[in-house]
Amino acid sequence: MTFQQIITKFRKPIGPRGFQNVVKKYLKEADIKNASVHTLRHTFTTHQIKKGTNIRVIQEALGHESLQTTSIYISLARKLMDKELQEHAL
Repeated sequence: MTFQQIITKFRKPIGPRGFQNVVKKYLKEADIKNASVHTLRHTFTTHQIKKGTNIRVIQEALGHESLQTTSIYISLARKLMDKELQEHAL
């Protein structure tokens, strides 16, 4: 999905800033603190990695032209997973 596929009530495509504002509004309504579109993207990526989703599929879903950009998310997600494993080690 691209921003051009999301239409405002005025029948115009929503832009990145408009999308961020909508997400911010709903995060506030849900009383979710310290979150943004960016943190949601990281969360999505982390869940996909944990599920074993192919890196190319994740790259496409995130809209990254370069696999190197996606690899940054994956590196961060793996660090979080390692931290969780250490915290819950037997």
